[in-house]
Amino acid sequence: MKKILLGLGLSLFLFGCESATQNTPSSEEEVLRIGAVNPLTGEATAYGDQTMNITNMVVEEINNTGGINGKKIEIIWEDGKCTGKDGSLAAQKLINVDKVNIMLVSCSMEVLGVAPITENREVLVFSTLATNPSIRDAGDFVFRSTPSDSSQGQVLAEYADAHFPKIGIISEQTDYAIGVTDTFVKHFNGEVLREDFLSSESDFKTRITKLKNSGVDALFLSPQTPTKFEILIKQLQEQNWDKPILVNDAGAGDLTVVRKYPEFLTNVELVGANFIAPSGPELDALLEKYQTKYGTDPRYISYAASTADGIHMLAQALETVDDVSDTHKIRDALYNIKDFHGLLGILSIDDHGEVNITHSLFRFDGENFVPLEE
Repeated sequence: MKKILLGLGLSLFLFGCESATQNTPSSEEEVLRIGAVNPLTGEATAYGDQTMNITNMVVEEINNTGGINGKKIEIIWEDGKCTGKDGSLAAQKLINVDKVNIMLVSCSMEVLGVAPITENREVLVFSTLATNPSIRDAGDFVFRSTPSDSSQGQVLAEYADAHFPKIGIISEQTDYAIGVTDTFVKHFNGEVLREDFLSSESDFKTRITKLKNSGVDALFLSPQTPTKFEILIKQLQEQNWDKPILVNDAGAGDLTVVRKYPEFLTNVELVGANFIAPSGPELDALLEKYQTKYGTDPRYISYAASTADGIHMLAQALETVDDVSDTHKIRDALYNIKDFHGLLGILSIDDHGEVNITHSLFRFDGENFVPLEE
């Protein structure tokens, strides 16, 4: 229907991976096993823990109301560590050992690492977290409930174009971060001074000093995780950075970090891109239940909403097919989802497996991110 496979099918080998299951039914006939590749360790657990919690919470609700046509869902979790390599190892284990034909895959790097394997085996992949633009063409069995970074990078670039002739960039070398940065550079017409860094790096003082002395008018930060974002913000503050800062939704989506630096970030005028779930009773109920069940609030409300919406869309597709072992039928049912009433609005899936959501701009006012009005 839509996609160009990113790579050749990979040879499948068996690899041992740590795994966990939830809501295991007693009878094999009652089970619908779904694999899940998710960052369970490392810095990306800021996303992974929340994604696993929301998924388990929604699946529990589905199981308590009859499951999928009488079958209870069992999620088999594997640690993809938000990397392509670990994601592909986890996928091979889920396919070869656990015999799943449906897989939830979280990070962009995991999705892009998994897709050549799953596409070759016609295993359906659904992501409620990944945003890299390349996922649009990752395969005919790949879907997501999050917006592409093509919209995120573009709205940030258009804002920068209108205000800053020369901009510095500090970008992490990951599929997600580079996806946003490349889109930004493509749509920005001014001068760019770009510094890319490896995820293993944590000292950015030299890069910050270089950009500060270069005469840039603003700085665009594109980190992979809030942990890396905070390291950057702390060192920018220590280096007395005084120009406006733009940030991707790894920073703009998480209030935990920015509220630690309210004076600095309001003085430099922090602007970020994000997609926001409209407030309402259904979102409030989700957040309240999350707080009650896990004793904390979700760090990324937008991704909490996209995860809940994604699981419900997948469940709707599964309920409409007469054979959940036939991924062609599940795939076609997902393509046919139109006007789905979700937490993120009225959602539809297009013929590229993409959901109709885009990013908007927000500024940090010292306490919250509020819509940017110009």
